[in-house]
Amino acid sequence: AIAGTCVGGGTELALASTWIAMADGDARRSGGLRRLLLEGNPLGRRLVLAQARRRTLAQTKGHYPAPLRALDVVATGLERGPGAGFEAEARAIGELAVSPVAKNLIHVFRLMEASKKDDGPPPQEVRRPAVVGAGVMGGGIAHLIADKADLPVRILDLRADALATALSHAAALFDRQVRRRRLAPAARRRKMALLKPTLDATTLAASDFVVEAVVESLPVKQQVMADLDRRLAPDAILATNTSSLSIDAIGSGTAHRGRVVGMHFFNPVDRMPLVEVVVGERTAGAAASTVSAFARRLGKTPVVVRECPGFLVNRLLMFYSAEALWLIDEGHRIEDVDRAMVDWGMPMGPARLADEVGLDVAAKVSHILTEAFGERLPFPPWLDRLPEGGRLGLKNGRGIYLYEGRKAKRVDPAVAAEIGITPRRAAPELAALARRMILPMVNEAARCLAEGIVEGPGPLDLAMIFGTGFPPFRGGLCRWADAEGLPALVGELEALAAAVGPRHLPSEALRSFAAGGGFYAAAEA
Repeated sequence: AIAGTCVGGGTELALASTWIAMADGDARRSGGLRRLLLEGNPLGRRLVLAQARRRTLAQTKGHYPAPLRALDVVATGLERGPGAGFEAEARAIGELAVSPVAKNLIHVFRLMEASKKDDGPPPQEVRRPAVVGAGVMGGGIAHLIADKADLPVRILDLRADALATALSHAAALFDRQVRRRRLAPAARRRKMALLKPTLDATTLAASDFVVEAVVESLPVKQQVMADLDRRLAPDAILATNTSSLSIDAIGSGTAHRGRVVGMHFFNPVDRMPLVEVVVGERTAGAAASTVSAFARRLGKTPVVVRECPGFLVNRLLMFYSAEALWLIDEGHRIEDVDRAMVDWGMPMGPARLADEVGLDVAAKVSHILTEAFGERLPFPPWLDRLPEGGRLGLKNGRGIYLYEGRKAKRVDPAVAAEIGITPRRAAPELAALARRMILPMVNEAARCLAEGIVEGPGPLDLAMIFGTGFPPFRGGLCRWADAEGLPALVGELEALAAAVGPRHLPSEALRSFAAGGGFYAAAEA
C-alpha cells in the first residue's frame, strides 16, 4: 500500500484470516485456515501466523514494516479480544504514519500525482494510432494501445512473419489477462480485432500518432522517419521508441522536425510503468505534451527528459552496472554482488539484470556510453567476451546465470573461467558493496540535474523507481542521497577515488548540491 500505514480495518479478524489463506497460495483452503484462526486453536493459529510472517518477510525483505505490524495486530485481536486488537491497531497506525518508510512512500505517491499534470501546451487528441516495426516490442506497444486506449491500431512491417510475431505476442498478452480474469473472452476477441496488420505503408496516411519501433539502427530509423514525414499530415506526431539514439539525428531527414519526439518504452512493455518522453533541440512542446498525455492514457507514467547519451534512466543505470562489473573484476563473487543489491531493495542484482536486458545489448550500450562519457565510465574488457562466446542472457538461455525456463537457478560456474577471473575475495559486508554501486549513480544524477536533463529531483526519483525498480521505501535516488547527507557522500566518493580510481571523483555538480543543502533543497530554493 502506497501510504504504508494500513494495518487493519473494522472487520480485520475475518478479512485477515482470508488474506493469510490467500497469501498461502490456495484460496480453497481459506475456510480451514479461518477455522484455525478463529475457533480457539492456539497452536494452529500460531502456525498459520508464523507461516504468514515468513512469507511476508520473503516478499518484503523486512523493508516494509506495515505488513508485519498488521499480522501483530491480527494476533493481538485473536488472542486478547477485539478491544485489544483495536487498541493495537491505533498504536501501530500512529507509529507507522511517522516512520521514514511511510514518509518516503507518501513522497513517491505525491510524485506520482504530480506526474499526472502537464504544464506544457495542450496535447492533441489521438484517434488513429499506428506502430511501425512489428515483433515483440511492436506487438507489445500495439497490445497496450488496443487494451488501454481501446483504439484500432495499424501495425506496419515489411515482412509478413514479423507481423505474425507481433500478433502472436499481443494474443499471448491478452490470453494471460483472460487467465487471470482481468479480461473477459469476448473483450479479448474485440481487442484483438483492433489490431490491424499491414504491409502497405500507404494505409498509414490518415494516422495522427505513429510509434516507430524498428531495429535500433540510426540509418534505418532515419529512413523510416523521413518516409513517414512525407506520408502523414504535418500535425501527426512521429514518436520513436529508441533507448539510446539521438532524437535530433533520427528526425534530421524530416521536413517537420518539431513533431519528432522520443517515446522510450521499457521492456517488457506490458509490465514496466515508465515511459521516457525524450525531447530534442527541435522537438515542439505540443509533441512532448501529446506523447505524455497518450502515455498516461496507456496507463504509463511519463517523465520528460532532454536528449543525451542514454537519456536519463539508462545513463544512470550504466554507471551502476559498470561498478558492479568492476567489483566482479576485483574478485568479488557474482552471487555476493547481486545479493547485495537485492538485500538493499532492488528487484534483482546487476548481473541478473544484464542477463534480462541481454548481454549483447549491454556490451553494445557500454561502448556507446563509454564513447560519450570517456574515463568516467570505463568497463572491464571481458564484458565483450560473454556475447562473443554465445552468452546472450535470458533470451537464449545462456547468460551469467543458468536458467530453467525463465527462472534463474544459479550463476554458471563456467563464466569465471571464460572471463578469466577467479573469485578470490572473502564474503564481504554486503551493505558496503551496495553503497559502492549506488554512489556512482548519485554522482551522475547530480550532473543530469545540473545539465537540465530532467526537471528536478522529483521526476528523476520517479523515473528511477519506475524504470529500474529503485526501492520505493527509500523514496528515490535523490531523496535517499539527501537523507544520507550529500557532504558525507562526497567524502565517501573521495575515499573511493583514492582507493579505487579517479572514476569515483565527486563531480562539481555534486559538490555544489552538497553545499546548497541537498538535491531537494536546491529545487525548492
